[in-house]
Amino acid sequence: ASRAARLLAADGTASVVVDCESGPVRLGLAGALARDLAGTAVTLDELRADSVASLVRHVRSAA
Repeated sequence: ASRAARLLAADGTASVVVDCESGPVRLGLAGALARDLAGTAVTLDELRADSVASLVRHVRSAA
């Protein structure tokens, strides 16, 4: 997955990863994937309609 993510990033693919982990044990896989994708990670708590729209606009303008 990491290699595929780096290939997508190298192609300039804009990416957003939703971190669905919750509770006391968190593996941090979404953050690692977002880094490999050169993208952005957001948590479920941050996921609201206005924040998603803003994030998509930001990612599209950076691409």
